Amino acid sequence: MNQIGFLIDLDKCIGCHSCRVSCQVHNKTSPNVNWRQVTTIESGKFPDVTQYNLSIACNHCKDPACIKVCPVNAIHKHPKDGIVTIDSKACNGCQRCTGACPYGAPQKMLNGKISKCDFCKSRIDEGQIPVCVETCVGGALQYGELKSFEKKSSDRKILKEVSGFANPNLTNPSIRFLAGNISEKNKNS
Repeated sequence: MNQIGFLIDLDKCIGCHSCRVSCQVHNKTSPNVNWRQVTTIESGKFPDVTQYNLSIACNHCKDPACIKVCPVNAIHKHPKDGIVTIDSKACNGCQRCTGACPYGAPQKMLNGKISKCDFCKSRIDEGQIPVCVETCVGGALQYGELKSFEKKSSDRKILKEVSGFANPNLTNPSIRFLAGNISEKNKNS
């Protein structure tokens, strides 16, 4: 499987929320449903303090907690690309997946069903990029094969975890963070 994932350049994200808004518009979700969320994280201790914006959606985990708890098998991981989707017709709205996901990705819709980022699977299948990546004004949000991120040559580190992000050992999420101004000691502060 060629697991695809997100790469967030923490030095470039300006916290404009264009990724979140374009996702809502494209997917026609209600205002209270945010498949992509943007938060500002402050970490460290004076004088070594950092602040950055964190844009997070479903991480299409290698070992998704949501799949394990779904009693009606409505959640699937696609073998070709590792994208995790919810079959809205099969979903019974029990919300077990919302409690199991450490990243807050599954969300209850107005119709009582659960939904989440599907990585714009229909766009990817047509050769397009996810709408959140397309509208990122700072070029902070990228996507591609997860293994390609880890091979990126850069003077900045590729991290699996930063402050404000749940322990990646829980589900092995398909997201990486590119950071230059965030030190290792600040990532868990």
